[in-house]
Amino acid sequence: MKVVTRIITLACSGLLLAAGARPSEQPGEELETTSAPATEKEAGADRSAPQEKASGQGSTKAQGKKKTGLFRSWLHMAAETQAKQPDWLSPLATTSGRLKQELRYDIWDQPAGQGNRTYQFGGGKGLEFITSSRTQILAGIPSYTLHFPSGTPGGFGDLPLMLKFRIASAEHGEGNYLLTFILGATAPTGSHRYGAGDAILTPTVAIGKGWGRFDVQSTIGANLPAGHTTKLGRQLQWNTAFQYQAAWKLWPELEVNSTFYKTGTNAGDKQVFLTPGLGFGRLRLRKGFRFSTAAGLQIAVTKFHTYDHRWMFSERISF
Repeated sequence: MKVVTRIITLACSGLLLAAGARPSEQPGEELETTSAPATEKEAGADRSAPQEKASGQGSTKAQGKKKTGLFRSWLHMAAETQAKQPDWLSPLATTSGRLKQELRYDIWDQPAGQGNRTYQFGGGKGLEFITSSRTQILAGIPSYTLHFPSGTPGGFGDLPLMLKFRIASAEHGEGNYLLTFILGATAPTGSHRYGAGDAILTPTVAIGKGWGRFDVQSTIGANLPAGHTTKLGRQLQWNTAFQYQAAWKLWPELEVNSTFYKTGTNAGDKQVFLTPGLGFGRLRLRKGFRFSTAAGLQIAVTKFHTYDHRWMFSERISF
């Protein structure tokens, strides 16, 4: 009987302990219940991650479209700017007053005595691009001079730069003329043998007028060295090109290139070259690019001249 009483007492005690233990299990349930929303939040975060990624991709695409839009707007502005002026081909030696989008590279070939020849690669040209409805910039390529087959070592000349400001112009059928102010310059980056040693400014005025297929383009300007004027001197330059637009995209031309030495070692002298030439273009290539080329022979016609004659070759890619 005592054993049974003890068993019953132990059983009741266990039930009481079990009953007392149930409330302590509830916080665990609350923890599980509390942790469930966290899991849902994580799941929500996982679902929102692709949305944020998609949003980021959309923002990148929008930026890309904006850049593309700016580029297309610039091309459209440049096309409109070129449409408001004559569509003449650039002469060989006379600087064109047209605002252009063009990459140009010239090569000059002239005799240097004793069977040698002097080649100049670049010709003071480079990349020309329109920056506004009235302005254009030239970022030139320093010319490289080479003597072949023998002679003094070759080297690079100074860096050419240019700014054009169009004062007035009219396309073909609306007057076919232009008036442009040009500020050319060279930065003294060349070697001692082929560089001027000082910067040179060349303010120039370019005018042009066309009559049907015939046009005249002319420039007058001055070379103004920033230093060593006794050695480099100051010169007036007057160039005029007579052009005719023939069939088969041919442009025969005749240029008169004159230099008047005002100060320096050649002060008082004058040299004049006649430059007959033939241009071809513009031939349409892919995606708005056009190709043109020209070649001619520059011939001295005055007693004083720094060289006798020079072959000139020019390649251009317009866009």
